[in-house]
Amino acid sequence: MQMRRTIGISLACLVTSACAIAEAPEESKSHYTGGAVDTSEEHVTDACGSISDPCCGPVRVVGSSQVGRAAWYNHVGNQTASGEILDTVSATAAHRSLPLASCAKVTNLDNGRSVVVKINDRGPNTRGRILDLSPRAADALDMKRAGVAAVVVEPLVSQRAPTVAMF
Repeated sequence: MQMRRTIGISLACLVTSACAIAEAPEESKSHYTGGAVDTSEEHVTDACGSISDPCCGPVRVVGSSQVGRAAWYNHVGNQTASGEILDTVSATAAHRSLPLASCAKVTNLDNGRSVVVKINDRGPNTRGRILDLSPRAADALDMKRAGVAAVVVEPLVSQRAPTVAMF
């Protein structure tokens, strides 16, 4: 069990460092003259805004990351701890200690996919899990079929907001 945990933590560090040193995408070399063109493979907007949201400014990881298992829950239509109704459109999650309405980057360690989720509920109530994901977040991480996946949870904060310890 100790070896498995060590491998998981090492993999989480590798993923985090790879994200930190990733190169910025190249500018579009399109011949289209009607303005800027988004040539990225997929433009994702999430519950917390994009990573360079003009309203909130850039976000950064704050606090310590958690490595553990996450599952998804399908209580669509039910009220969450924050008072919101769980839907299939928003990428949200339930966490035991992160502040409600805060954001976190969740990375699936099995396939490297990641999504930014808004913490709007409390849980999970199952021992051995650190996060419950909405159906939209589970789709983004490509983990719905498996049901449970190994993940890294990195709390995010706007650089304009004061720094607060999350874990």
